Amino acid sequence: MDTPHSQQIGRIKKKLLEAKTIDKDCLVFGASAHKYAMHSPATISQVESFEATYGIQLPECYRAFKLHVGNGGTSYQNSGAGPYYGIYTLGDHLDTLVYEDPKIFLKNNCCLYPKMKDAQWKKLTKILDEDGLSDEVYYEEFTKIYGGILPLGTQGCTYVHGLLLNGPHKGKVVNLEMSADQKPFFAPDTTFLDWYERWLDEIISGKLIKKSPSWFGYTQ
Repeated sequence: MDTPHSQQIGRIKKKLLEAKTIDKDCLVFGASAHKYAMHSPATISQVESFEATYGIQLPECYRAFKLHVGNGGTSYQNSGAGPYYGIYTLGDHLDTLVYEDPKIFLKNNCCLYPKMKDAQWKKLTKILDEDGLSDEVYYEEFTKIYGGILPLGTQGCTYVHGLLLNGPHKGKVVNLEMSADQKPFFAPDTTFLDWYERWLDEIISGKLIKKSPSWFGYTQ
């Protein structure tokens, strides 16, 4: 493997084994489900086929993870080791956020961004609260709000983490509430790999083991 992310991928593989050893009783939230295990990485043909099908180009950080670390597992909804209940298999659960054709909303421009003001979020979602809104209009507006975001995995209940697929913040991870009742909360990390590695670092340091529950990604 020789990619711009080779060194970080190497660190992540080692830290994943270390985290599994340190958290041998799977005390970190969600670990009892994924048990720090993943299926084999995706093939380049699988990744390219996914990109071609949905008319998108995956962020290189996430692409590298799928190609060189792992792709899904036996956890909840076939997720592999990762924050909360893990990381979805590539192409699975694309309708987690928007119950419409993923070919439409995945390639939409992403309108979410870090440090969005409450007033800006309310303006964006105001139409969803209007009386008499048809299902067609509701889902059209919902698609605009969560367009350009790839669902990564579930945090339980109505919370998920997603990956920005385009725009100036492409590759960042954002925490979302599926009904759009709460403003999105961006993880502070620059890329998916930074976010994933920090999760491992917080397990290895004991931070996520000592906290219960451990709301990873919502704080610096």
